Amino acid sequence: MERQIVIIGGGASGLAAALAAAEIAGGQRVTVLERLDRVGKKLLATGNGRCNITNRNAAPEHYQTADPARLARMLENVPPDAVLDFFAGLGLLCDTQPDGRVYPYCYQASMVLDVLRAALERAGVSLLCGQTVTGLRRGKNGLAAETGEGKTFPAARVILAAGGLAAPQFGTDGAGYALARAAGHTVRTPHPCLVPLRCAAFPAGLKGLRTNGALTLLDAGRTPQAELRTECGEIQFAEYGLSGIPAMQLSCLLPQAKKPEVAVDLLPQFAANEVRGMIEARCQSGNFPTLETLLLGLIGKKLGYAVMKACGLQPLSRTAKSLPAAGRDALAETLKHWRFAVTGTLPWAQAQATGGGVPLGEVDEACASRKCPGLYLTGEVLDAVGECGGFNLQWAWATGIAAGRAAGRAVTGET
Repeated sequence: MERQIVIIGGGASGLAAALAAAEIAGGQRVTVLERLDRVGKKLLATGNGRCNITNRNAAPEHYQTADPARLARMLENVPPDAVLDFFAGLGLLCDTQPDGRVYPYCYQASMVLDVLRAALERAGVSLLCGQTVTGLRRGKNGLAAETGEGKTFPAARVILAAGGLAAPQFGTDGAGYALARAAGHTVRTPHPCLVPLRCAAFPAGLKGLRTNGALTLLDAGRTPQAELRTECGEIQFAEYGLSGIPAMQLSCLLPQAKKPEVAVDLLPQFAANEVRGMIEARCQSGNFPTLETLLLGLIGKKLGYAVMKACGLQPLSRTAKSLPAAGRDALAETLKHWRFAVTGTLPWAQAQATGGGVPLGEVDEACASRKCPGLYLTGEVLDAVGECGGFNLQWAWATGIAAGRAAGRAVTGET
């Protein structure tokens, strides 16, 4: 029987693995098993439907993992330029932005999926949808993938590209972790990433407001208190807490904090003493006679009222000149360091990526399992999650291509 490669999962890393394997071993040897009725559903939603396919600045500092050294070697194995060469070979024209983000030139995620599907068809790869893999069994000549539909797919090599838990509405269900455990792997507890933050005692009435600022994730459970990371950009306020890219970036670090808190800086371009000086000058000038007008021109009116309330001030209750030094200090402190306890995140359905997974030390640089000969693991199954900006798709393509090429060489006897 011809030596086969079976790929579990028809997402970004699975499709890349299929094409990379087919290029070496021939498409007739490659089969993709997808649980849904079609492949690539989650890919269509990436980048708000525009598909930020990679980032030329992909490097370990843009990822969270327990093993950054191994991550660096895996990223070097298939860097962004290699991914772009891969897509250029499929006929996809791309546009690179100044910040390193790369999109298809037409800015349509559907085009990325279309070129992948067309290439798979040309290569003769078998795409079998409606196949839920429930187990991996060691066979006489390799592994066999068993499905809930009662089918068995023998293979010389199996690539586990089943995704994580984020965005279950697009078909992810975490099944890859169970399969990895059954094959002898450990799994670091998965957690939602690139997802809005829930905050305790969050002010009412801010829903829908947006402002430029900075968010700092703090760990109040450490002595001394630790600042884990600061992210700048557009902050979005919601009834449950904070959203926008800064909040979503910080969500990836929540497991590192014993007692997470977030500090909102509404004027990040100014030092604390400068903000205190602004408040003092406004109180003294007479141009801002009441507390209701004191923050005009600095931040939005509704946001200003919320800041006042957080300081225990009623905007209509007094003149600005009558505000004592302690009140002026409190206003400046809140504008620069408005703190909220973080109680968690929104559910998996609102998450864009999954943190945790199989430790990178349990695979080699070609994503081959060190626990189960003949098995490869890719994408969100592994313990690596990137920031917004194309880093997670870069990881998916890179690991898929690396695994596909290695599996293709293995079944053909190439070195």
